Amino acid sequence: MSLTFAQFVFAYLALASVASALLAVTRRNPVHSMLWVLSLFMHVAGIFLLLNAEFLAAVQVIIYAGAILIFYLFVVMLLNLPDEEARPRFGRHWPFAALVGLSFAALAWLARTDVALPPAVEAAEREGPPLGSVAGLGEGLFGPFALPFEIASLVLLAAIVGAVVLARKRGEKR
Repeated sequence: MSLTFAQFVFAYLALASVASALLAVTRRNPVHSMLWVLSLFMHVAGIFLLLNAEFLAAVQVIIYAGAILIFYLFVVMLLNLPDEEARPRFGRHWPFAALVGLSFAALAWLARTDVALPPAVEAAEREGPPLGSVAGLGEGLFGPFALPFEIASLVLLAAIVGAVVLARKRGEKR
């Protein structure tokens, strides 16, 4: 069996992603963990590029690797956690963590089987732009899925308003 170049690149990116994820959760130094998470984000962005999902790759790099990871790094640096390196990484919870990881791996293996897609997804696959492209994302958000997208934004807005109201009530004790 010969591998094409795209399959070889995908195999590399997938293995590097799994290795980076494992190294991120097993390192004792929080800064080293963040660097491995950065490696994971970059490899996942490469997988998105292989799938012709340019927008998702850009979001992966800009938002996750650029903003959220830097935010985590600043929090770790500001907290100054010297005793974090001294404690065991998982403690007595490592069997549970291993079980959850194996469960996700089993679900991913089962997801490889051919599952019947909803009619809207099948129609989108037959016609129109590729599903990961910017045009496909725009048609999906502002086409048949516009109402659920707007409802989700209203739910998030309600959650933000609720959090502000609760935080304000706690701070106004006089």
